[in-house]
Amino acid sequence: MPTLAMIHTGPVVIKPINDLVRTLMPDLARLNLMDDGIVSAIEREGTVTDAVRSRLEHLGASAVAAGADAILVTCSSISELTAGVAQSSGLPVFKIDEAMAEEAVRMGERIGVVATLPTTLEPTCRQIESKAVELGRTINIERRLCREAFERLSTGDEAGHDQIVQQAVEDLAKDHDVVVLAQVSMARLVPSLKNLRAPVLSSPELGVRWVRDALARRGLTEAA
Repeated sequence: MPTLAMIHTGPVVIKPINDLVRTLMPDLARLNLMDDGIVSAIEREGTVTDAVRSRLEHLGASAVAAGADAILVTCSSISELTAGVAQSSGLPVFKIDEAMAEEAVRMGERIGVVATLPTTLEPTCRQIESKAVELGRTINIERRLCREAFERLSTGDEAGHDQIVQQAVEDLAKDHDVVVLAQVSMARLVPSLKNLRAPVLSSPELGVRWVRDALARRGLTEAA
């Protein structure tokens, strides 16, 4: 049975991503690898250091040692580092947010991006900008950083986190074509954001479907 390794930077995303993979690719074995100190290291240093790259490559090596056939990186803060992991591991490596970025660019010119961490906000915006160049589209991104929401979630106040994020999304939806939730941890809010003027995108389901299609082309899973 082919194996998909998932690299996480926090425990909150493990269950929702695994549930999606189990539902959409039931013929794959799943392997979860986590380093929950990576995001704090990036914040502390203010940039991605060689030490962070080394830690990610170590996780990639662990995936290889465990017999994985592909890797999914589930954290947008480190999406830009997937090329290095692919090179060092020799495996196909996918970004959880790439499909979301492409969908956002296709949906309109005015794109709002909401994040609770600066380490996620800028990589997500760069990913969207890169997709716009790739697709030959002109876009305008408005960023909204909700740092207090992250602090609320860190103390277990999910309701407080959700309220802050929801208000930011509602504000952006008033005058944007689409609003992007930059973190996997925000995806559970999507059902409560259905009736806004602009559609709201999150990465988990779009990303896992993207991976399924790519792996199906490689013969590693069944096509949809």
